Amino acid sequence: MPGVPCCEATHGTLWVTRGKTQRRVGECMNRRIFAALTTVVLGFGIIVGIGTYVAAAKNDPGVLIAKSAEDYTAPDGTQYPQVKLSLNVYPNSLFGGHHGAGGGAHPDYVSYAAGGPNGEVLSDAKAGTNFQVPPHTAVTITVYQYDSGETLNNDYFAHIRGTVGGTATFVQRWDTKAKANASPEQQITNIPADMVGHTFTVHGISDKKSQLFVSVPLMMSNDDEVTAAEEAGGYTQFPTKTTFTFITGDEGEYVWNCEFPCGDGTIARFGAAMSTMGYMSGHLIVKG
Repeated sequence: MPGVPCCEATHGTLWVTRGKTQRRVGECMNRRIFAALTTVVLGFGIIVGIGTYVAAAKNDPGVLIAKSAEDYTAPDGTQYPQVKLSLNVYPNSLFGGHHGAGGGAHPDYVSYAAGGPNGEVLSDAKAGTNFQVPPHTAVTITVYQYDSGETLNNDYFAHIRGTVGGTATFVQRWDTKAKANASPEQQITNIPADMVGHTFTVHGISDKKSQLFVSVPLMMSNDDEVTAAEEAGGYTQFPTKTTFTFITGDEGEYVWNCEFPCGDGTIARFGAAMSTMGYMSGHLIVKG
């Protein structure tokens, strides 16, 4: 009577006779099932561990507290208390700030940072990617974008979402020396998907009940000017400027990140700075 195959032997398939087939095959299958289950459990554990690390990691240990401003009147006439934040986005981390002198561990990483009210570089800032704002408040953020850019993987993020009116105020050339617009100010709802420098995207899931999704594309600065300034050891005089407002709900903590593939040198450019807290991602803490 022909045998039936069981586990793989060193030099080929092991054949067993019918009398012992059921027991041997059963043992073999049990070992395979156990190995498969072990792999699944270990894989799940690794995924959970990575997720926990990414959610909890704070390479930027500081927190920027948004500054109180005049009350904000929404288009429907509702009045809200208002706070403001001023942020800069750089093509590297040599500005110092929360990364420390010389750009810290990754001076070549692109990075968000605390900025002055007119886009000034704040090299002594102790925080730059973790922000605290009050609940039930209008939050107005101005971002000066000093980096160049390319094309988004997903043009969904070329559209402004979650802001008051679904709009932002945009200046394509802001003169940091004159502290004035060098091009006309305009209201926008989107930008070309092939002219994106970075995005500011707050994801909707918090650690509590209120949900919040905000995503604003930040147009690239002139590539030649960015490159020339960087080679000279500085930043372009003419960043783009984008200002937007959104309304917070109840207290909670959210993760924000850039959705432009800016992790140069990594697979699909989604690693390095793009996946590292303290550079192109951080926390939005709604508390107060």
